[in-house]
Amino acid sequence: MRNKKFFFGLKKSSRIYLSLLLSAFLMLLFTTCQKNDDNFFEERRVQGRISFLDVVDARALILGGDEGNLKSEGLTTGTPENSIFKITEDGVVQEITYWQIDTIYIETEDGMETKIDSVELTNTLYPVHIFNADDNHLIVCFDQVAEEATNGYFELEYLVRKSDGAVFELPLGYRPITRWSHFNQMFKNEESSVLIQTDEAGYIYFVGKNDIIKLSTQNPENVTFQQITTTEVSGEGVTNYRVNGSGHIIFNSEGISNPRVTKLRFSSGGLAYPNKNIIPFWLGFDNSFYYSYTPDYQPGVPSMPVVEKLTIENGQINYEKIGEVNHPDADLTYMGIGSFIFRMEAINKIVVMDFVDNMDQIGDVVAEVYNNDNQVKVFSMEELGITSINIGLCSDNYYYLAGLNGNQPVLLKVNPSVFPHSVEQLVPEGSYDIYKMAVTSDDYVMIHALRMSDGNHVISQISPTGVITQMEDIGTEVIQLVQIR
Repeated sequence: MRNKKFFFGLKKSSRIYLSLLLSAFLMLLFTTCQKNDDNFFEERRVQGRISFLDVVDARALILGGDEGNLKSEGLTTGTPENSIFKITEDGVVQEITYWQIDTIYIETEDGMETKIDSVELTNTLYPVHIFNADDNHLIVCFDQVAEEATNGYFELEYLVRKSDGAVFELPLGYRPITRWSHFNQMFKNEESSVLIQTDEAGYIYFVGKNDIIKLSTQNPENVTFQQITTTEVSGEGVTNYRVNGSGHIIFNSEGISNPRVTKLRFSSGGLAYPNKNIIPFWLGFDNSFYYSYTPDYQPGVPSMPVVEKLTIENGQINYEKIGEVNHPDADLTYMGIGSFIFRMEAINKIVVMDFVDNMDQIGDVVAEVYNNDNQVKVFSMEELGITSINIGLCSDNYYYLAGLNGNQPVLLKVNPSVFPHSVEQLVPEGSYDIYKMAVTSDDYVMIHALRMSDGNHVISQISPTGVITQMEDIGTEVIQLVQIR
């Protein structure tokens, strides 16, 4: 362990030099030890997997690079310079180096072959997306530059264990969808929790190749997967989904010539259709599905969205009305850009803002759609001192909003344990224009922002008590800022 810490503690240039020196030594050792072969050998190298990703003690991860050099789910032509950085629990920014195990086969003139595993700094693999898969794992997507590949690169996905940085290969060809916009009208801030989901048995779910994939990580050395929907066969694709703790799944699918339809997949594998096509839907802390819709909708005639609960018992689907989003600002009838949802388990509340229903009605309201009273409670978004939201995230106790109040940027911490919810400004109004944000479950806030006082781009951490720590500039564009604790 001392050698490993010493090696990874060296500067990057020193590690590269040491790695090259080690490889040269191995080659020299091999060629000088062979007998009766006149030092003749042939080498063939099989590029292997990443061996280690140092995410230990990370509170959040940063994917840095040139976002313009990324296509929707991979690389454009050319060689990117993407890097992964971690924000430690001490608020320090450190670059993560990823090491690749290549297997070298050396064949001598007499036909004998020797295998050597070479661990080297990789310059052919580049990170393109990071998922916080569950409490114990990350999924990190890489593209490997390769001239023989159809698009000039191969797609590789790795399961990374948070506790020690161990890396395990995932099945090829099923990269998770990496953009929330693929999902039709799901909540705008649910990217990580919608793209990658889990059940109580520890299975991991995601959409790959337009269908839902189920991963088993019980044996990380041999990760298995199962495609559990077959919508692509009929020319459709899964457009959004939710998995509950029991492994039941509610999902929507649609295609170019097929309208959207809502289905239920039971954990047993059976399928059923709910009594209506619904969107959006979410998961309550009671393991039940919830959704909103507008009954008897007529164009140009405002009506109130209804919140209902869907439960599954012995293969039967049951429905229960919870309440209406009953507020003057909730009955507007124009297309919105997406709602925000905040799930705060410690206080047993789920809150929706910029409410959008199945008829694309949107209202500038804050709606408690899950609480101890089993009632829908609503108040105006303007009471929080914000008129438009760019980023919305939550911890277990609070939710955080970055956006504009009029024409001034704001960053707010909202306490939903009282009603109407109370608000606190984390930074003075107009002082930071927030580009990226991450929030931990215990209320540390990391931001990448434009500091208005001097025009500098900064990465900062705000503690639960409001202390702001400026962190080291990574010297490149921040593509992702991902909370992992």
